[in-house]
Amino acid sequence: MGFLKDILIGGAAWKALKRSDRPGIVAPPNCTLLGMKHIGMGSSWKVIYCKNSNPNVKLNFTVRPGMTGMNTGGNRWKIHWT
Repeated sequence: MGFLKDILIGGAAWKALKRSDRPGIVAPPNCTLLGMKHIGMGSSWKVIYCKNSNPNVKLNFTVRPGMTGMNTGGNRWKIHWT
């Protein structure tokens, strides 16, 4: 029973470690970053933003490790992984 408990605690610690590896996002000047949400057990993050010209519409895209930039409708996002 002790071994199974150690495996479960190790899995929870691994997930917490992976969640702490958030990317740094630099938004273009005409967009506002609203938030980020971790997706599932992996290292993917959902970036939620709005355009300053239309703040009532929330838009999003997903980033994964290894991505350094993203283009959305002519806007260039910079992504920094630590």
